[in-house]
Amino acid sequence: MNRLLALLLALASSALGAEPKAPPSEGAKAAAELQAKLDALRKEGTGFDLRTRYQALLTEAAAVAERHAADPTAARAFLIIARCCEALGKHPEKEAAFARYVDLLAAASKDQAVAELRAEAEALVARRELFSAVKLLRLMLSKFPDGPEAAYALYRLGTCQLWMDRYDDAAAALSEVIQRWPKDELAAQARLRLARTNVLQNKHADSVPLLEAFLEQNPKSPDRDAALFHLAVARYLAADPYGALLGFQRVLRDAPKSPYAELARAALAKLRSEILRRIEEPEHDHRGD
Repeated sequence: MNRLLALLLALASSALGAEPKAPPSEGAKAAAELQAKLDALRKEGTGFDLRTRYQALLTEAAAVAERHAADPTAARAFLIIARCCEALGKHPEKEAAFARYVDLLAAASKDQAVAELRAEAEALVARRELFSAVKLLRLMLSKFPDGPEAAYALYRLGTCQLWMDRYDDAAAALSEVIQRWPKDELAAQARLRLARTNVLQNKHADSVPLLEAFLEQNPKSPDRDAALFHLAVARYLAADPYGALLGFQRVLRDAPKSPYAELARAALAKLRSEILRRIEEPEHDHRGD
């Protein structure tokens, strides 16, 4: 009993001696009020009839940001500015405000700044605002040129540029991911994207080693069936019909329940017919002599 009493007294003393949590700063409280106003306004939408209210909130947020410029807890005021500018179609101003927001976050916490950049990039990609996503990812690269943050930014940059049909830029970004982080999970995905980029540029032979490397290094990847199928297609387009034949057979053997299996089966039937025709052509030519 004495031991239990001593333990309880020790815990009580520890709790009493703990540092009290500091109350939020005036800047933090002002930023929280702005956020509440923005959340309420965004529930109403971003229609033309709301432009005046977004502009008023933008002005208020700018005043808070200026008044509490030395308070890092007021950084969210710049995010409010960015969101208001976005609703008003002021994209350069939005980008500048968001960059300032990230700078303030990074001064206090790199992880938080990276998390905000990634979340914003993913939101832009989801909305297919690819031009804005590319600019944001380049900003992320400039601030974090090394490490996993750079790998993510380069991979996403390459993906966006592929979707924008900027094949040379996509290939450069994806190749850099593979070269700098060859064993990273993103490098595996970059190989698939780069193979796709090569096919779209009619560089079919260049896709073959990328897909082979992906399959070798990722034997249990959920994308394995897609890689097998595209490898067979790449070999066919690279004028290797026998390699393609074996590749389509491998899809049926290794992934018989995959959505690609039916495509592989149809391709296999057509390819067999084509190979047979090629074999028979010299015989027909000889008979015609």
